[in-house]
Amino acid sequence: MLDWTDRHCRYFLRQLSRHTLLYTEMVTTGAIIHGKGDYLAYSEEEHPVALQLGGSDPAALAQCAKLAQARGYDEINLNVGCPSDRVQNGMFGACLMGNAPLVADCIKAMRDVVSIR
Repeated sequence: MLDWTDRHCRYFLRQLSRHTLLYTEMVTTGAIIHGKGDYLAYSEEEHPVALQLGGSDPAALAQCAKLAQARGYDEINLNVGCPSDRVQNGMFGACLMGNAPLVADCIKAMRDVVSIR
């Protein structure tokens, strides 16, 4: 969840359960590819951990999926449920529910370049 499941929240949640799959905040493909911060950073103690991606460009999602796999993420999750106005303005999140062919293209692009699911 954007602005909630940051590293500190995940650390706390890991104290409650050692085996629950934790999710990162939704990180946009643009932030990962063009951002100045290390948006893929996490602590090894967080495993198992999934990267939640926000985006709708299959090529950019594939590029980010490859980076996530290289960083050791256990799973990649494409966000198609966030109802935020600022997310929908970027043409990702919940608005993707109305474009199943695009979602299929995005998933296929990511699956074609990584072995993690």
